Amino acid sequence: MIQQKIEQELQPYIKRNVITSIVDGILNAMAMGLIPLQTLVVYFISEYVHSNFVIGLLTTVQMLLMAIPQFFTARHMERLDSYKGLMGKYVFIYRTSSLIIGLLILLLTPRKPLLFVILFYIIFWLKGLFMGTGNLAYYSFINKVIPFNIRGKFFGWRGAFNSVGGVLGSLLAGVILRRSVSGTQQYGYLFLLAFALDMLSFIFLVAPYEPKNYQNGAEEIQRNGYGFKLKEILKRDKNIIRFIVAQALIIFPVTSLFPFQTVYAKSNFNIGADVISNMNTIMFVCNAVGFILWGMLVQRRGFKWGMLGGYILFIINLISAIFVSDPNVVIVLTVIYGLTHSAYMIGNINIVFGMCSYEDRPAYLCITNMFIIPISAIAPLINGYIYDTFGFKVMCVINLILLLVGIAGFSRVKEHHR
Repeated sequence: MIQQKIEQELQPYIKRNVITSIVDGILNAMAMGLIPLQTLVVYFISEYVHSNFVIGLLTTVQMLLMAIPQFFTARHMERLDSYKGLMGKYVFIYRTSSLIIGLLILLLTPRKPLLFVILFYIIFWLKGLFMGTGNLAYYSFINKVIPFNIRGKFFGWRGAFNSVGGVLGSLLAGVILRRSVSGTQQYGYLFLLAFALDMLSFIFLVAPYEPKNYQNGAEEIQRNGYGFKLKEILKRDKNIIRFIVAQALIIFPVTSLFPFQTVYAKSNFNIGADVISNMNTIMFVCNAVGFILWGMLVQRRGFKWGMLGGYILFIINLISAIFVSDPNVVIVLTVIYGLTHSAYMIGNINIVFGMCSYEDRPAYLCITNMFIIPISAIAPLINGYIYDTFGFKVMCVINLILLLVGIAGFSRVKEHHR
């Protein structure tokens, strides 16, 4: 009933919301394409940090800090008439990290590299704290301002356009890196350019029309506490538990393995920054193709089947990685990762909204993030430790087992509201 009221109010603004959200996505993706964490940032920081375990800490601590605000943000959001103000404030804050890091690279790396690394890690980690609130508000916002009946097509095409933006960003990064002299100063320019694009993107981020919320459960929450509500959801809904357990296993290979493939390719095949940039371009191209394909499947069958298709495809990636002995195979791994990552991105959050009623969305997203984010944080750390201790191929075998068990559990998850 609440969702019907909101979607009726949205009707005159659908075109505006779709266009502004897509433009925001393209510009933000261009910024991310300039400085992608999975490839270029890992490659850059490995010039200063030579332990895979410490490199893994970069994302581990950031993800753990993202989990901290989840409970308080979800409780606060259920009392808000609008998500836009909360989202805008925190997204703006964490996007300024690119400006600070870019300036630090230009000013500190030539003279005080150790101090730079320390500050780089601290800023990157603090970014996670603000992302915890900003992203929770953003996903609730975007699933509110886009009508339910076009959501599969919207996220599919938006993801495809985002990937095009990512390709443009990565191509530009490749040009800048190839024309620069040796050193790390060029990375500072990439971060500063990413910041400029993010600020332009921000204008479109807050442009969609957002109807007011119609909240029902404020009195019950105030009486019993928000923790009581979350506990009751976990008691009565085993479906969300199945989803969390399956995703927890799948996260290890699908979200944390690729940076280590990059490190392995760099150390074993002696590939340079230009090849890394080309890999990044290939990844975004495959992301674009994947978003369109998975989006079509999602529109017909739901987010579950789009995600499941990507996960099954990733089995090929892990088997190939176990036997990799040729630098050309790394390109194949990049292609598969791009297709799989698009399936994960199109459904990872959106499927949660299909498991509950409209008024319970913040609570369900809070529950999911409180479990999944810490596991996402630990996964790179564990994979980094396994890599350092037992080697790359053993890490791939372990991740393959986790993926297969996770797929088996994920196949039992149900989307009720679609």
